Amino acid sequence: MRRGPPIRDHRNIRQKPLRTTEPLPLREWSTDEEELHFYEAQTSSLSLGPDEWFWTEYFLVDTYFGSEQKLHEYIANYPSGDGFDPPLGGRGTMNPPCFDPREYWLFKVDRRVHQVTVEYTSLIETFNKRMEEYARHIRQVFQDDPSRTHTETLSNVIETVQIFVDCISAIIDAWDTFYRNQISFFTTFARDKPTWPRIIDSIIRSMAELDRLRKLLLTKRDRFRFKFDSYVAFPLLFTTALFGMEFLKPRYPWIFFFAVLLPTSLANYVIASDRSLSHVFRDSQRWLQARH
Repeated sequence: MRRGPPIRDHRNIRQKPLRTTEPLPLREWSTDEEELHFYEAQTSSLSLGPDEWFWTEYFLVDTYFGSEQKLHEYIANYPSGDGFDPPLGGRGTMNPPCFDPREYWLFKVDRRVHQVTVEYTSLIETFNKRMEEYARHIRQVFQDDPSRTHTETLSNVIETVQIFVDCISAIIDAWDTFYRNQISFFTTFARDKPTWPRIIDSIIRSMAELDRLRKLLLTKRDRFRFKFDSYVAFPLLFTTALFGMEFLKPRYPWIFFFAVLLPTSLANYVIASDRSLSHVFRDSQRWLQARH
């Protein structure tokens, strides 16, 4: 998340930016009304070599939105092989180098997962504050306006929450898969590395924080989805509730179900569209005539 006008990714694929930029929803409902955007980013790492003594590191990270403003200073004015380590985000030096590829991999994961956690914490805590302010505003609003303002707003919020949940879940699932299947290469078969458990614990703490943020988002998603359904699915919910009453057992249940659903839907449409019943009837006639 970054403040101010959107920063466009200059890299294009099929006439579109490689990474997307989206405004953080609910700006007009927040007290600060600050212009905020969130940015798609990806980090890729590959350690390649025939053994642990001869290997090469390939590391790609998106920085177009200003995530590492001192990127070009990492190795500037340093002799070859020296300077701040770019894959570690400038948090470590390349001299003395880290010769063990497994240890270097742990350093990278720890540093980058911590960076992701800090970014997501800032983003989601800010978004959560906006969602709380918006929830207080619509708490007593039981019917949307003719322009469907709250329906569209809630739809955008739910979609954005789901994007964040999916991204965080992918990170946590990837770590869980690695931890179940390959962590032994860094524990059982690395008993002579006393510093590695500390690094692994740091990664686990970051994952726990990401999981906390995910659960927070899931709670908000369910809360807003219920409100969204109350706006768009009131006739169906009303009919389903009526249909589920124990004392109501019609002889032909489905006929009774639709007999209640259709008038309820019509009444809801008339109220929501702020139009008279005669206008709705004439529109229906014109639509039927056009179909024939």
